[in-house]
This record gives sequence, C-alpha cells and structure tokens, in this order.
Amino acid sequence: MAFTHQLVYTTQKLPVLFIVHPALKNVMVRPHWHEDVELNFTLSDTIDDFTIENQHFQTAPGRILLVNSEQVHSVRSTQPNADGQEPAALTLVFPLKFLRDCYPSIEQIWFDVNHPDQFSLPQRAAYQRLQSLLRQIMIQFNHEQNELTILKIRTLLMLIVTILVEDFSHPKVFALPLNQEKQTRLTTITTYLKAHAQEPLKVADIAASVHLSPEYLIRFFKSNLGTTPYQYLAYIRCQKAQVQLRQSEDNLTEIAMRTGFGSLRSMNRAFEKFTHTTAKNWRAQNRASQ
Repeated sequence: MAFTHQLVYTTQKLPVLFIVHPALKNVMVRPHWHEDVELNFTLSDTIDDFTIENQHFQTAPGRILLVNSEQVHSVRSTQPNADGQEPAALTLVFPLKFLRDCYPSIEQIWFDVNHPDQFSLPQRAAYQRLQSLLRQIMIQFNHEQNELTILKIRTLLMLIVTILVEDFSHPKVFALPLNQEKQTRLTTITTYLKAHAQEPLKVADIAASVHLSPEYLIRFFKSNLGTTPYQYLAYIRCQKAQVQLRQSEDNLTEIAMRTGFGSLRSMNRAFEKFTHTTAKNWRAQNRASQ
C-alpha cells in the first residue's frame, strides 16, 4: 500500500505545528507518515478509528494519542452530531530538529502514551499533567497572540517534551531487528538524498551510495515508503524551497535552480503535488501567517 508522506510546516514564532480541528465530522486522513512526532488530544466529540501501525484506537474527550517518527497512521471519524462550534481536537507536530535541540538523544528512544490501561501510578499522574498542559495551550490560543502568550506556549511545549521523555520513553533497542535494519537502510538513503538534493541526481547515483543495484533500490524504496526515490527527492527539494521562499526575497526561478528542481515549472509541479498550490501562492500564504 502506498502511504502519503505528510509535509510539516512551522512558523518563525513557534517551533511546533499546531492544528486545531473545529469538528470531527466526516474526517478522513489517508495513511501517511513523517519524520516528526505527532501528539493528538481529543477535546470534544470522538474519533471512530485512529490507526497507528495497524493498531486501532477510538478516542473520547481527554484522550491523548502519540505517533512516533515514521509510524504510518490514518484517521477516520464520522460524527453526525458534530457542529463545529467548539474545538474538537488539537494536533501538535514536533519537528525532529526541535526535539533534537531539546533532547539530543531523541532518536534513541520512542514514546508510548497510547495505552493508559497499562500505566503505572506515576504514569497516570504524568498523563493527567499532559492533559492539563494541552488544555492550557488551548487557553493561550484563545487569548490575543503577543510576546507573552508565545512565551507561555513555548514553556508549555518544553514541559510536554520533558514529561514525554521522563515518563513515557523507551529505548529503541527493543525494536524488531528486521524493522531496525530497514529503518537504518532507509535513513542512509534519505540522508544521502537530503545532502545532495540540489544536484542533478540519477537513480544510479543514489543506488551506488548505498551499494545497491538501481532496480533493487527502486523496489526497496517503493515497498517500504510507498513512493519512488525521485518522488521522495522532489519532496525534499520542496521542503528546502519552502525555507528559502519564507526567508528570502529571491525570485522563484533562482530558488528552483538552487534547490535542484532545474526549472520553475518543475518546482511548481512538486508544490502542487505536496502542498496543493503553487510556490508563489505558498510563499504568500505562509508569510501572511507569520
């Protein structure tokens, strides 16, 4: 099955992506994954089926679900009585870079807050603190956004990360060897793509970097990521272009050339695929939101 690789956006004001869901009526998020850690908090209504790595969860108000880096997840919810008048859920996406800055060993651990019935007494207390912190974040969002509210939200985020690391983390050494082997190989390939994204790469170049044949590389990539090396490369270039679009005044063609697209037309095709808009519109929308 092909899984959509979700793009993650941040702003200069806050290091984490915030999504406030007004209602959980006819929600359908197809299976996808990303490098970052996603925390979901149900405020009202319920989620019928939140799937994480083939585990199915139903939520009620107060339920927290966490998606670790590179876990495939999807959401399906049909709430006929959801009216959208109150926020139904909050999603926080913690970029991996931000987590590394907070806790350099972050890639050596994984989190589990999804099974409250298995918690120890200290974990139950920590879970309640997480619920409280997430509700406080929602309160801050209802206030006028200024330097003080931004500072408070940043403080709450750091407290959330601290609780996750201290009370809900496990060493990755316990992961299945097969999964770890695939993950290591995929990390090697994607790291190479990120380092050389601005170059006119060919499949043979990518395959040679990990000592594989081009044919095997394509099959391995497709079966494990649901996409091709070239599609993933376009995604990386799109991310790099987003940074430059947000932070510079350079024209679109210059940015396209610097990020490896080769042409503005090629960059726009990637943006329309991954962000559903053109590079020009993406720049205008994201600058307006900062």
